[in-house]
Parts: sequence; C-alpha cells; structure tokens
Amino acid sequence: MGINSTEVAYAFGQHGSGHLKTATDLHAPTGKIIVAITMLEDVAFHATNGLANDTSFHRPTTSAALEDGVSYFGTTAQTLANGEDDDGDAITSVVVANTVLFPKGLTVYGRWTRCKLSETYTHGVIVYYAPE
Repeated sequence: MGINSTEVAYAFGQHGSGHLKTATDLHAPTGKIIVAITMLEDVAFHATNGLANDTSFHRPTTSAALEDGVSYFGTTAQTLANGEDDDGDAITSVVVANTVLFPKGLTVYGRWTRCKLSETYTHGVIVYYAPE
C-alpha cells in the first residue's frame, strides 16, 4: 500500500530545478523556494547573498512548547523563529564565508530564497525547488 506524502514529492525535485554557473542571483520562481543544491564541481557562494536563508518558514514558538523553531544556514545571518530562544539552548550557526568550498557531488538541504556563486564556474550547481 502506498503512502500519500508530500514530503517525498517536495524533496526530490518534482517541483522544478535550475542550473547556475555564474556569479548572478538565481531566485526561485514565484511561489517556490530553493530546498536543495547539488554541487557539480567545487564551488563557493557569494559573500552576501550566496545562500539567502528563508526566514518566512520559521515556525511560531510558545514558551509552553519550549521549541526554538526552524532556521537554515546561509551566507546571511541565521535567525531564530520570532527571534526566540525559549529554553536557552538555541545556537545559531555562523555565516558561511565565501572562502568555504563546497565539494563536487555534495547536496545541501535547507530553504533559501536565492543562490549566487562567488565567481563563474565551468559546471556550477543544480538547485531544486519546492512550494513555499
């Protein structure tokens, strides 16, 4: 018996993909977000908007739930949902510097509004979209 789950559909590119190999902004299409990026060669992302993390997906938190919400790494400052740290255990990741090389074959997962490489590459990256 099959399972009717959108999780599988959203995680494997059924909502489209894009290819980027230059230092230009690649924005997700309207109504979509970048959820995975596969490196086709060793690449670095642009210092300011290379991996612009999506803050719209933050889950609301309540002090009763003692949850800090969801946030994503990127080249911009990571923020907690609603700026909250209800139980004092949240640690945000550091900004990914444009000197960090992501190796060929690596796929990273998260939610980003746009992607920009640090320079022009031969092969670049493939980005995968999902609904917002």
